[in-house]
Amino acid sequence: MADEFKKITDELKKEAEDWVKYVDEQSDKVVKFVRENTKDISAAFQAERKKMELRSEIGDHTRTLNKAYMRLGEAYYNSTAEHKAMEDVKDLMALIQSNRKLVELLQNQLNSLEK
Repeated sequence: MADEFKKITDELKKEAEDWVKYVDEQSDKVVKFVRENTKDISAAFQAERKKMELRSEIGDHTRTLNKAYMRLGEAYYNSTAEHKAMEDVKDLMALIQSNRKLVELLQNQLNSLEK
């Protein structure tokens, strides 16, 4: 009977050791999976954040452009209505030109990130 008891306890110990080994292996796999995918997810979030920042900048410069176009149109209308030459609009034209170029460059960056 003592031999049977020892045999049963030995089998239980072996099964417990096998179970611990299995759980350790599975937890190692889970940890490895989480680490690998966390890096991918983090990189994806960073890319999306950069895209959002670019879209925001594009929106800011587009609003500035719209205001400048409105001012230019108003200056043209006023000069035409009063039969006068348009006053100096070089600064306005420079503002439009620089903002158009910025929007174009930012859009190119955004397009390259979205590919």
